[in-house]
Amino acid sequence: MNMSLLEDQMIHGGWPRWPNPPRIENDTPLVPQAVASAVWEEASQWLGEELPRAWRVRLTERAEAVYASNARVRRRLRRPGNGGRDWLWAFTRHWLAALIWKHRRALYNRLPASYSVGHPLPRGCASPVSRLLWRQAGVCK
Repeated sequence: MNMSLLEDQMIHGGWPRWPNPPRIENDTPLVPQAVASAVWEEASQWLGEELPRAWRVRLTERAEAVYASNARVRRRLRRPGNGGRDWLWAFTRHWLAALIWKHRRALYNRLPASYSVGHPLPRGCASPVSRLLWRQAGVCK
């Protein structure tokens, strides 16, 4: 197990030290690993570069650690409807932006500023890769 995230105090500290901490998948219908993988994939595709695969694990661990140690986060993720899901997606994007900023500053500079606060990436011609492909096809200017 990669202990760097557990030791990383990026946001709310490491994994709680008590036995059997609350887990997102046990308390909600959310699957943090699936969200982390999807966020990782969307950013990799948008940037046109594969981000480190280990970051998916780090994002999952971050979500679980914050959920276990923060009652307000637990309340947010347990919201009825899509509120908890949307909150998890936004914060996973925020945490991924922080990883990119820390380890791949040039890639971070290519992200829209709104991504750092959890907004989704723009669709269509906005990404560097799709802009090039669509420009070649005559769709984007």
